[in-house]
Amino acid sequence: MWTHVIIVDLLALILFVLGFHLAFRQRLVRGAWAKWRGTPPPRPRAKGADADPAHYALIISGVMVMAFGAILFFFTTVYGLLTGTQGP
Repeated sequence: MWTHVIIVDLLALILFVLGFHLAFRQRLVRGAWAKWRGTPPPRPRAKGADADPAHYALIISGVMVMAFGAILFFFTTVYGLLTGTQGP
């Protein structure tokens, strides 16, 4: 029925989950990147050590991707509902 709305909503959900993992599950994401590149996983830093500069960049980019996925999902669904989108 609403094939294009469902496809865009699934893409938006994927973006939301990806953004969540980038922002809040960084150890998992960094481990997956290391495995994909074939390098050893990064060593955890000590509590008192200087913060990793990529840590904050991953939080910011993850929240931006997560917000984009949520907005895309919301706008596509609401537009489909308000316009009465009909399938072929």
